[in-house]
Amino acid sequence: MTGAGIYEGDALVVDRSMDPKHNNIVIAQLNNEFTVKRLYRRGGVVKLVAENPIYPARLIKEEDDFLVWGVVTFNLHKLC
Repeated sequence: MTGAGIYEGDALVVDRSMDPKHNNIVIAQLNNEFTVKRLYRRGGVVKLVAENPIYPARLIKEEDDFLVWGVVTFNLHKLC
């Protein structure tokens, strides 16, 4: 998620009470694995989009076990 300013080792503040909306950065559980991605939700299509061009977007299929666990609201970035 380097394109969104999120780097390895950063601490994220996540709000589980928020409704996830299109373009939010979310913590998602996909097939029993957690991931941080941007949520794409338009016209019945749901995708998880990485903010790093080396990772492709992941289209969510009906057979996937998918849950948005929470919405990222703040990123705490270590300086040194």
